[in-house]
Amino acid sequence: MTLADRAADPTGTEPSSARPARSSAGRGDGFLRKSGTFLIGTLLRTVAQGALFVLLAREMPIEEYGLFVGVTALVAVVSPFSSAGAPSLIFQSHADRPADWGRHLARGLVLTVTFGLGASVLVTAAGAAIWAGEVSLFDVAALAVADLVAWRLIEAVAASVQARGRIFVASAVPAVLHVCRLAGAVALAAASAGPVTLHGWAITAMLLSAVVCLLAIGYGLRGARLRRAAVRGSFGQVRTGMLFAVGLSAQTVYNDLDKVMLTRLGSPEAAAVYAAAYRVVDFAYTPGRAMAAVAYPRFFEAGRDGPRAALRLTRRLLPRYLMFSVPAALLLVAFSWLMPIVFGAEYAPATTALQGLSALLVLKAIHYLAADTLSGSRLQGRRTVCQIAVGVVNAGLNVWLIPAYGWQGAVASSLVCDALLGVLLWSCLIAAIRRDPSPVAVSLPHPTTTIERA
Repeated sequence: MTLADRAADPTGTEPSSARPARSSAGRGDGFLRKSGTFLIGTLLRTVAQGALFVLLAREMPIEEYGLFVGVTALVAVVSPFSSAGAPSLIFQSHADRPADWGRHLARGLVLTVTFGLGASVLVTAAGAAIWAGEVSLFDVAALAVADLVAWRLIEAVAASVQARGRIFVASAVPAVLHVCRLAGAVALAAASAGPVTLHGWAITAMLLSAVVCLLAIGYGLRGARLRRAAVRGSFGQVRTGMLFAVGLSAQTVYNDLDKVMLTRLGSPEAAAVYAAAYRVVDFAYTPGRAMAAVAYPRFFEAGRDGPRAALRLTRRLLPRYLMFSVPAALLLVAFSWLMPIVFGAEYAPATTALQGLSALLVLKAIHYLAADTLSGSRLQGRRTVCQIAVGVVNAGLNVWLIPAYGWQGAVASSLVCDALLGVLLWSCLIAAIRRDPSPVAVSLPHPTTTIERA
């Protein structure tokens, strides 16, 4: 998400009639140009992640790689709480007081370190219960610190840079970490006499993440005038930050819980096959993710006048999302035969998995638009409730389908839950529009922050 457009109006009180181009996402507002700029860094990061995924899949034994997938999925489930919503808090605080950006970043870093370390301890304890005797506790802790502390600190720095209007730099800063991790994996594979081990990669990932994290923090705080009092009040933002984290956590649960459950209810091999296909789908959605990041703050501007105004923006964006997602889904089906060539012969079942999961590109485009429309209309609570409900349904379907059908059951569960989420979100949006008292846009009479309006 970029706040380059909102930086010019930090209080959010500019009349809606004076800013039609910002919220319209039309040809003259630079939406596609900004999306393309953000896409450059996002694509670099995604390519590095994808290459790392393929490299580890080929260099690790499939059983050990399946365990690695389970650990990283568990980390992903917990990750939204590891920063207590620090990036969103930085965006919100910068919109109110842009001159105090250094203080906002410092507070976000304090929250991230505190909650990230706590989340790492929880993940390590959960790992001991789930994979006792199969995965070293040190390896789980190392992977947790790399993603829940170092990565989240880098994410907070990127949010601060983005809030200051540097869209490309904001998208490129996180990419640096993943490029360095890829380089480390290549060096580890070249130096290893045998297969790459989970232990060796856990140590490598933790050390590289720590180095890049320190460099990113130094860059992010450059030019900031900080005092000891700058971090006071950091924990007073926890309650607000958790409101952001809950919604993101619910989304993460139904995206990654199935991979964790596959390692226990299915097998590590099934988890590896499913994860390979899911990662390809995730990579293919990169352009859609970049468009959503640029459009997200515009929903808040349009939604100031109610859900009807936000829906007008959604109608303009929906054709663009479908023009990308439908052809991309068809291309995944057409080239799914490449999976065993790219990942290895043991990933031949991933061809069928990718064909089934390709429909997620279209489903995600549809329900993400509805979700962002609700958030922009100050109806975040309804969005969060829908996401939590789908997370519960996803867990229930996985318990039923995975023991009986393995990765095929996980594919079916993902498709059903993404479709259900779309139905729920659009139903909430339609209900909100019907209750909207007037189709005429009315600006808010006084300045207030996004979370207060929510």
